[in-house]
Amino acid sequence: MLLALSGCSIVETNQKTGVLEKTSSHEKLPDTFSNGKTKLSVQSDKNTYTFPVDELVLLISNSGANPVEFGEYRVLEKFQEGVWYEIPYKENFAFTDIGLGLGAKEHLEQEMPLEFLDYELPAGTYRIVKIFYINGGAEEIALAAEFEIK
Repeated sequence: MLLALSGCSIVETNQKTGVLEKTSSHEKLPDTFSNGKTKLSVQSDKNTYTFPVDELVLLISNSGANPVEFGEYRVLEKFQEGVWYEIPYKENFAFTDIGLGLGAKEHLEQEMPLEFLDYELPAGTYRIVKIFYINGGAEEIALAAEFEIK
């Protein structure tokens, strides 16, 4: 009985390592966007993290005069051999499908749900990709906050 229980706990906490399969739908992405009265930027709370990483926070800043819209969804990607790859979430994980907004001169923090990733984060270059909507939702902007894990 004890052996069966310990085997189950290993399966539940075992994350994938090694090769990532799904390439990013984005290549090089900026961390800022500025166009007239719209000024938006993203960054991680640290430029360099030490393994093991317990927390990643995306800092979103709207320093412009126009509001921006976005959702809860965000993607963590890893740079391997010259290509960005999406890091998968566990099978039963989903973000809440709600619309959020950030008014002029407002800032927001969004924590990455690391416990729901289906991948262990080894040393390397990473980025958090976030999609924003401007001009009343008429235009889509993708920004990325890059960081290192050492």
